Amino acid sequence: MERGCHTDLIRTSFPDIRHALRQLRKAPGFAFTAILTLALGIGATTAIFTLVYDVLLRPLPYSHPEQVVVLEEQVAEFRDIYPKLPMNANHFFNWQQNSHTLQSLALMEEASMPLGTGRHPLQVDTLNATPGIFSVLNMGPQLGRVFTEQETQTGHEHVVLLTNQLWRQQFQSDPDILGRVITLNGFPYTVIGVMPQSFHLPVVQTIAGPEKDRGKPVEAIVPLAVSKDRLEEAMGDFDYFGLARLKPGVSVAQANAEINALQHTISAGLSAEEKGTLSAELNPFQQVLVGDNRMPLVILLAAVAGLLLVGSINITNLLLARAVGRRQQMAIAAALGAPRPEMLRMAMRETAVLAVAGGLLGILLAAFLVPLMQHYLPPQVDFRGALHLDWTGAACAFLLVVAAALLAGAVPAWISSATQPHEVLHSESRLASESRNSKRVRRVLVAVEVAVSVALVLMTGLLTASLLRLMRIDRGFEADHTLTAIINLPTKSYPDDKACTSFYREFLNRLNQLPGIEHAGVVSQLPLSGDTWIDTIRISGDARAVMQIPTQHFRWMSPGYLEAIHLPLIKGRFLSASDDGKHYALVSEMTARTIWPGKDPIGQTFHRAGIMKETPFTVIGVVRDGRTISLAKSDPMMVYVPYWYRSELAGGLVVRTRQDPASMADAIRKTVWSVNPGASVPTVRSLGGIVADSVANRRFEKDLLLLFAVSALLLAGLGVYGVVTYSVVQRQREIGVRVALGAQKKNIYRLVLRDGLTPVLIGTVAGIGLAFLSARVLGNLLFDVSPYNPLVAAAAICVLVVVGAIACLLPAARAAAVEPIVALRAE
Repeated sequence: MERGCHTDLIRTSFPDIRHALRQLRKAPGFAFTAILTLALGIGATTAIFTLVYDVLLRPLPYSHPEQVVVLEEQVAEFRDIYPKLPMNANHFFNWQQNSHTLQSLALMEEASMPLGTGRHPLQVDTLNATPGIFSVLNMGPQLGRVFTEQETQTGHEHVVLLTNQLWRQQFQSDPDILGRVITLNGFPYTVIGVMPQSFHLPVVQTIAGPEKDRGKPVEAIVPLAVSKDRLEEAMGDFDYFGLARLKPGVSVAQANAEINALQHTISAGLSAEEKGTLSAELNPFQQVLVGDNRMPLVILLAAVAGLLLVGSINITNLLLARAVGRRQQMAIAAALGAPRPEMLRMAMRETAVLAVAGGLLGILLAAFLVPLMQHYLPPQVDFRGALHLDWTGAACAFLLVVAAALLAGAVPAWISSATQPHEVLHSESRLASESRNSKRVRRVLVAVEVAVSVALVLMTGLLTASLLRLMRIDRGFEADHTLTAIINLPTKSYPDDKACTSFYREFLNRLNQLPGIEHAGVVSQLPLSGDTWIDTIRISGDARAVMQIPTQHFRWMSPGYLEAIHLPLIKGRFLSASDDGKHYALVSEMTARTIWPGKDPIGQTFHRAGIMKETPFTVIGVVRDGRTISLAKSDPMMVYVPYWYRSELAGGLVVRTRQDPASMADAIRKTVWSVNPGASVPTVRSLGGIVADSVANRRFEKDLLLLFAVSALLLAGLGVYGVVTYSVVQRQREIGVRVALGAQKKNIYRLVLRDGLTPVLIGTVAGIGLAFLSARVLGNLLFDVSPYNPLVAAAAICVLVVVGAIACLLPAARAAAVEPIVALRAE
């Protein structure tokens, strides 16, 4: 019985498909428009779904990824400024020894090291990690072994595991790579393993360093050797990334409870000077990776689904028009006794063929869009590696095909199957007339697509206004004619601060002799590139404990840096080369107001809190508060100390030039290599590029929404045009009679425009209401722009009304040109 049903279905399907194809061949314009509209909607929705699924839903590529959690700390005294902090090494090893809920733990940090010797070595991104990283990820090497606890001790840490990509690209997949000695960071490292090709570890750094290229994956893994001094610092630096694997059956809440109990014990043992309230927060790795990107991605998915809805509505209106044209055919079928299900099948066969054709083309489009889209992804959501369309995306496309077929074809099919034979066959007009229900449905559909379009236009307008506000805000520094670079020095050649300072001094002396250089300086952290050094200062008479003193953000820099970025001097003077060796410092306006309220900060002295034996710093200048950490908010308290006090292997270079900055890139590299050919300059780019990248997330969201909004606007305009044009054809006799009775052209224009713009205006009001209902969600993505901004709302209304009016004017002009005798003769 069941097999017979399947046979009947197959037997009836082929004739239906052939009939649908014959009908579509008779209307190639309709078929092309419908298939292309569906392909664009299904392809775009599938591509965005693939991105959303990849970021939000796809499990991480590890065994039982739900057990992998990120370890983060909290200090109550700093929570207003830093809600979460990276790991402290002392606390990490305390947890490792005493935790019973965590199966394994790993501490790590990212770095960048020169690979090889001689001139211009390759810069590779490394992961410095404790041995627990392999058990946390439950992943071992493809070749060789992992490193041991003994190899994390200072002096024994010169072993390395290569990633599969580095092994293939730089060592030609050498099968005898194990035991080979390579030069890394100026030191000999023994290769002990090669990771499998599936290895991929996105590392989340709360506090970023200048040397890490965010667009590059980890290329080598080396042991993390934590010094004895750092292990003994109960409240030392919080600058490591921590991962752990929960024991089977242990929940995140249980692990959090245990770790917070350990934090309470650590807090109780702190000295009075370091007394602070410690806590911890463990969260699933994937949740931390997604971060604040969940809502923007959901909004993008909703927006592209709205675009598909608008396209499906347009096809519905086209199908309604074709259904009216076939009313006599359906009436004859009903008169001959065709049952309602059979008539529904007849009405849906064209729609099914269109949906399948549009779906197949949409899958091809999505397969092209997905890898293309990855080139424009901001780093915050590009943590998965290669993005591609897979079976999940194909299944999404299949569901969209079914949904599109139902959305586009269900209403026309139902109306066609409800045809009453006597009403149609007894009609006096040779032109097929449209039922009142069909007219009402068409107007409602136009209102819906206009509502979706105006909501998309309004959201895009708000995000665009927000981005423009952010980019035009007074940053305090200038980015034009300014070039930046990252300089990495090999550890072996520069073992301490003094050696690093000597390199930077010689390099800057040579660089400033080049023609076209206006100002040049090095700094610990380039503008808008994260933060690395957060400390506290103590002035004379301040007896508070270290943890009670407000924190400042420190930068070590050379003379010329502040002048290069044009950060204005408010009082005093900048550093100069003649100050070499002196403990001078500059502070920001906020620091001066907070630390020395009502006093002249020039000449004031301070120590770094907890380091009172050093020579105190003397303030020689006050610079303006800028936005060098984030464009979205003003900098906190800033302190600028000279590079001869502290400098590091990785530093940022800023050069202001009177020439085209791009022409200086080679000169900068050659100058670095003239001092030391073993130094590397992996990144040279304009400061304007860094500013643009700092808002990459917002720009990506705005650009996609803009694309969807323009597409929806175009489709809505075409939909209004199609509906009004069809209405004019249906009312041709009525219009001819009106003209014959003396109606003026302006009366005909008014009639058509009123008929066409009524659903447009209703849809516009509904769309504004829809956008305002989602204002709370959208408000979190906006900068200095209200989600209820009346100017943006008015602009969105004007755009839709203008598009609707243009779409109505063309058929209105056709209606006004109707000759009465021709219209009546056609009947």
